[in-house]
Amino acid sequence: MKRKITINPKARIAHIPKELIDQGFKGDVDGYANAVTLTLVNPKTPLEQVEQSLRIVLDDISLRRKMEEDKRKRGKW
Repeated sequence: MKRKITINPKARIAHIPKELIDQGFKGDVDGYANAVTLTLVNPKTPLEQVEQSLRIVLDDISLRRKMEEDKRKRGKW
């Protein structure tokens, strides 16, 4: 699932879509960040499930990347 989170840099406020709030992303939410990504973790989720979930997200990103590449290749014909 791909969702947009809108961040206001001056106010330092992020708009979280209602669907994510309804799924439990509220209160204190852990975030794991590096120079490229930020992973928000639903509170009280065991790290084993976070790791499993991230593998699924990586598979989804790989599939989306391949679909984009295929689309570009078809456009060149």
